[in-house]
Amino acid sequence: MTTFTLGLDIGGSHVTAGLIDPAGRRVVRTARRDVAHTAPLETLLRAWADAAREAAGAQTAQLSHLGIAIPGPFDLTGGQSHMSHKFAALRAVPLRPHLRRALGPDFRPDLPLRFGNDADLFALGEWWASPHPPERLIGVTLGTGLGSGFILRGAARQDGPGVPPGGELWSVPTASGTLEDLLCGAAVTRLGHALTGRQGSAADWAGAARQGQPAAQAVWAAFGTQLADGLRPWTTAFGADALVLGGNVSRAFDLFGPAVTLGTCRVRPSEYFELAPLLGAAAL
Repeated sequence: MTTFTLGLDIGGSHVTAGLIDPAGRRVVRTARRDVAHTAPLETLLRAWADAAREAAGAQTAQLSHLGIAIPGPFDLTGGQSHMSHKFAALRAVPLRPHLRRALGPDFRPDLPLRFGNDADLFALGEWWASPHPPERLIGVTLGTGLGSGFILRGAARQDGPGVPPGGELWSVPTASGTLEDLLCGAAVTRLGHALTGRQGSAADWAGAARQGQPAAQAVWAAFGTQLADGLRPWTTAFGADALVLGGNVSRAFDLFGPAVTLGTCRVRPSEYFELAPLLGAAAL
C-alpha cells in the first residue's frame, strides 16, 4: 500500500493542507481555508481539520503522520503555543487532543501529530525536496517580516556554531535596528524613498524595474547588496553551502539576486515557495 504524509501550514490569514508523496517528494494535492488568526479556537481547529480532510481525500488510512508548520514561539514537543502577538486562542492550549477531536473519525486515532516551526520547515522542505541536498542550508523568507531556518544534515538547528538564538535572524541587532528592518518588504519601500524620493511598495518597485526604469533597478541592486551584507556573517559562520530565499519579496530575485554575492555559498530563490513548509512537514 502506498504511504502518504499530510502537511498543514498555519498562516495568519489562512491554512493550507497538502498531501505529499514521500517517495517522489512531491505535493499531490492541496486545500486551503481562509481563517484569521484572531478567530476562536473552535473556528481555527475546524478550518485546519476541513483543509486536512480535503487534501487527504481517500488516502487518510495511508498516512504516516500529520506534520504541522506553525509560527513561534511554540513548544513543539508539548504542542502548546506561547505566542502573544497572534493566535491568542491557541495560547497554552494542548493542541494535539483538540486537533484529534476536530479531525474526527476520518483519521485514525493513533496518527502521529508532529509540529515544526514554519520557517524551519520552509528550509527543511527546500532541503528535503532537492535532488542533491547540501549538508548545510539556510532558508530565509522575505515578506512582511524575516523568517529563517538553519538545516544541518536534514535537521533544523536552533543553536550551535553559526546559529543565532532559536535559529531566528529577524531580531539580530544592526546599526539601525534589527536585521528584519533591513530585509523585508518595508525595507524595499524605505530604500526606494531614500534613493529616489518617491514612495512605492516592493511590488511597485519590481514592476517599474521590469519595465526598464533605471531608478527602480538601482533600488533592487541596493536591496541585494543590503541582503548580502546582512546575511554574509551568518552564511560564513554556519558554513552554509546554500542559501534559499522565499517569501513574496524573493519573487523579485531576478532583480536583486545578481547583487547577492556570498563567496562559496550558492544563492537561489525558492523552488517551492508556499509548498515548501508542507514538504518540510512531510519530512518531520
